[in-house]
Amino acid sequence: MTSGFPLNANNDGEILPTVDAAVQTKDNGNKIFFCENNPIKKTEYNKPHMKPQDYMSKCKERTDGYSWGSRIYVLLWAPGFNTDEHKIDELGTDSTGSDGLITLNSRDGSIRSDSKTTCNPFIETGKDHGLFYGSIKLRGFSTTVNDDGVRMYGGDRCEGSHNRNGQGTLDDGVAGVASGQDGAITMTFEYAEDKIMSKTATHTWRIADFNFDKEEYTMDDTATITIKDLDGLRYPFDKKTGYQMHIWSDTDKGGVEVNAYWKPNFRGTPQMHGDYPVKVTFIDPDRRESTVRELYYSAGGSQVELKVSPGDNIYAEYYDRTLPKPYSTEDKLKLNAIATITEGPQTGVIVVNPPVTENDNLHAKQFAFTKYTSGGEYLVSLWWDSWEYWTNQPTANSDNAVNIEIVDAMTEKPVSNVSYKLNVLFDDDSLIEQQHEHTRTDVVDLSIENDGLIEILLSDIGEATEPLKFKFMVDSELQPNAPFTQVSTD
Repeated sequence: MTSGFPLNANNDGEILPTVDAAVQTKDNGNKIFFCENNPIKKTEYNKPHMKPQDYMSKCKERTDGYSWGSRIYVLLWAPGFNTDEHKIDELGTDSTGSDGLITLNSRDGSIRSDSKTTCNPFIETGKDHGLFYGSIKLRGFSTTVNDDGVRMYGGDRCEGSHNRNGQGTLDDGVAGVASGQDGAITMTFEYAEDKIMSKTATHTWRIADFNFDKEEYTMDDTATITIKDLDGLRYPFDKKTGYQMHIWSDTDKGGVEVNAYWKPNFRGTPQMHGDYPVKVTFIDPDRRESTVRELYYSAGGSQVELKVSPGDNIYAEYYDRTLPKPYSTEDKLKLNAIATITEGPQTGVIVVNPPVTENDNLHAKQFAFTKYTSGGEYLVSLWWDSWEYWTNQPTANSDNAVNIEIVDAMTEKPVSNVSYKLNVLFDDDSLIEQQHEHTRTDVVDLSIENDGLIEILLSDIGEATEPLKFKFMVDSELQPNAPFTQVSTD
């Protein structure tokens, strides 16, 4: 099970513990469960009304999708180690194996829970339960994670009172192991001499999502620009590590720089989400300068005031330092997002805005929209021959065209002989469906004769498995010179 769904503690008697399970030997049905969430509240630990099944039912088991700073909560069913029904038993710190030994291994490190005499053990969830609890950690490697010089921890260690401010198992867990860009963490449990069982979970870096929450705003709106990246958490619930982004507008080209801090996302398991939002309010350029209010999210989160004028584009930029292979651990990737300040209320149509680049001197290409394929193979740029930059939409005429360029995501060098399927929809009606063999820049003629939503879908892009979609609204009222706009003479 890897998807983060809770275990069924009531029906699966073959897997889940029961309090009256027969205890004969220390290899009597031992089982290891990795949970993405913490199944034990301090207020419910070792309480008479709590049974092993109650803790198991709260475990959302997961064995993939972790990052280099993740914490894995572990439930260990080992009824043979329930040696005294009147006390809380412990296991995991005995190098002889008679009272169990826990070892963590990764591609980058290894640690045993007997490495110090004060290492935290796994603890029984309640008297006479036979279910034991602990947590294990991915500790990353020592490197700078942001522009303020904050570093990841790295190294292997067992948790316990020998560490500065060290606390017990419920707070600090059992042990942590060094972890790199990707790999796996394996926990082994030696429950008797030369008798070992294990459990493994995988981890990897990923490319961050970076977007405004809307494509268009009015001057009275509040925007939110969010970095979504689990790799940002040096440890679960890390609210103190900020990640710098640059936000500016056509009116205020210098803009502001601000640190974004982690915000819990309770739509799932909070520590499995890496959301770093910044709120942006808009001010008239004649009022005052753009300002920054930078706070940990627990104190309200970072906020900026940005000078804008109706018709402006607003921009945001962020450098992702934790990238998946084939990037190296030294690489960083610039991510961009764009939105527009409109003259009045929105039409009700909200689409996901793609990032934008401005790294080419060609007039048309400077308004290119870019996206990375999900696996980080390619960077795809799309721009129009004719673009209304004041209203942020393609020019409505019969001889416009879309340009498509595909480059290697890591080197940004052009690629050739990459095939892809192109679909163009206008208000859900198919206009173009073509197979392309990309060489340098593909040009696709596209006549725009009506108001509506244009969707451009690229799928089966070389080795990439997921499609990319670009969306554009065409509104004739914002283009008075468009050939299909009807001007009243009454």
